Amino acid sequence: MTQPLPPEQHAPEAQRARRLLRLSWVLALLVLAVMWGGVIEGLRQRQSLLSAQQQTQQAEWLRLSSAAVDDRLRNLYKELQLFANDQPSLARDATQLFPLQDGKLWLVDTTRQQPLRGQQPLSAPAAQQVRQWLQSPAVHPALTVLPLPVIDKHPGNSELLQVVLPLCDLQRCHSALTGFLRVSELLDPEQLVDHPAYAVLDINGSVLASNGSMDFNGHNLTQVATTRLSQVPLLLAANYRSSQIIRSFNLFALSLLGVALVLSCLLLLLMWRISQILLHVEHSSSQFSHAQQLLALTNSSLRDKMRTLIDEQRDQQTLIETVQVGVLIVDAGELSILTSNDAAARMLGMSRQMLQRQTLPALFHNPQRCEELLAVLQEQQIVTDREAQLNNHNHKVCWSMTSMRYLQFRERHAIAVSLIDITERIAHAQRLQDEKQATERALAQLQATQHELYQRATLDDLTGLANRRHFLSFAGKALERARLADDTVAVALIDLDHFKNINDRYGHAAGDAALQHFASNLRTALPNSAMAGRMGGEEFALLLPDTSLGEAHAIVDVLRNGIAAQSFHTDGQLLQLTFSAGVAASRNGHTHDLSELLKQADKALYRAKANGRNCVESIAP
Repeated sequence: MTQPLPPEQHAPEAQRARRLLRLSWVLALLVLAVMWGGVIEGLRQRQSLLSAQQQTQQAEWLRLSSAAVDDRLRNLYKELQLFANDQPSLARDATQLFPLQDGKLWLVDTTRQQPLRGQQPLSAPAAQQVRQWLQSPAVHPALTVLPLPVIDKHPGNSELLQVVLPLCDLQRCHSALTGFLRVSELLDPEQLVDHPAYAVLDINGSVLASNGSMDFNGHNLTQVATTRLSQVPLLLAANYRSSQIIRSFNLFALSLLGVALVLSCLLLLLMWRISQILLHVEHSSSQFSHAQQLLALTNSSLRDKMRTLIDEQRDQQTLIETVQVGVLIVDAGELSILTSNDAAARMLGMSRQMLQRQTLPALFHNPQRCEELLAVLQEQQIVTDREAQLNNHNHKVCWSMTSMRYLQFRERHAIAVSLIDITERIAHAQRLQDEKQATERALAQLQATQHELYQRATLDDLTGLANRRHFLSFAGKALERARLADDTVAVALIDLDHFKNINDRYGHAAGDAALQHFASNLRTALPNSAMAGRMGGEEFALLLPDTSLGEAHAIVDVLRNGIAAQSFHTDGQLLQLTFSAGVAASRNGHTHDLSELLKQADKALYRAKANGRNCVESIAP
């Protein structure tokens, strides 16, 4: 290894270059400090401007959110009023109780609890909280929101609130309707796009429920904005961060930092280039002495390399003998085996002496495979990791990952063949393939079973139309979508005229055939967007999305004329059907409540029956 020159032998040019290099770096660092200080000040001013915009958007978000919460609580109060009466009704059955969790509702008095919607009993802490609240002198017949009992606040329930509607007479409130709702269900989906932190608080500032994005408490309420709800005496608090403002700040910061970083890199690159030039001047004086020392070492290095090559050749021969991969050296012309190692002999179930009396094609279970590999070798000069089945002397299945390449062996043109035993891998892959096929068959059977169960749960067995529960669920969701899109939806109730006479005169089989005949014509005549369901007996219901009252009336009337003009045979009897129908529709800006629409359609149906049946009546909203 060469030694550097002593300092007294350095040229004066090298010393001046070293001083100039230090001065250049000091100036470059000062420029970088000034530039990055300006960047930090610019980011600070930009942040102040965007903070003011953030506060304005937060106030607007609270205004819209409080209006959405009041609207949903007002609708929930109207729907809960249907359950204040013990008598069941079609409107009560159709009520979805949105946004109550899973639509579950309980009736609680001083001694017992009763599930009105859903079968799961109300938890004891929640029921006890309602009873204690009923005993409070502040109870009045209005919708009230209580915090979830502490014992029920499991992980994931931080957004839950308990909703209570007392049932009062002139003297006192003896019982109450109760259920649970999630705060996020009270907000419109577009108000949750930016994932704001929000909470519902009582008038004293205590947190009743929150989405967990921020820890709201009495100490940090000054850091968030609040607004009062009009439907219930509660506060809505939020820490809203607009993604657009954050994105704008990030884009500005990235642009400014990018420009500063590019300028810094250019300055550093310039300094690096100057340093290279100055260092080249400094080191040029020592290169000549280094070259002399390297020339002296060249001869000894060549002798060392010759000895290393001889040792490597000896080591390669030893490696072939001891490596666990099977190795064959094959004559390139005759394809006879010149030598092999012990690993190849064990793989093929032969001794090394027996192997040397074999040819390469004789080792392959399919000689054609050997010819294919040799053709690839001649074309590409190397064959890498090709699967092949070999003949084992012990009559066992033997699979190998085979590689080939040309080499010179003992002054002869030869082929080196490496064999890696993959018999167990192939067998394992086959087992995995069999298991995969069995799993796919089981999955296909499971999917078919699930489809059959879904059909049984949602369709009427006799007519193939939607059953009552599925129709009401689908119609409720369709009305909610129409409300959000401000669309019009129409519903119709249909009752077959004098159906009882068919059952009494011709039997229930004829009645079933009449119902099937009507359902078949119903499916054919309705638009693709419509949905029909059997509500029970001879009563049917239609849902017509994006359809005005006049259009719905016309569709049902065309269906009525088509049914009345047809006859059908059953058990040798020629029968004819007619029906009466009532139609109602929501209107843009008016109710989208399913129970209200069904009430209106039911009134129209009774009007059609009173007018002599076999007609369609409609009621404007």
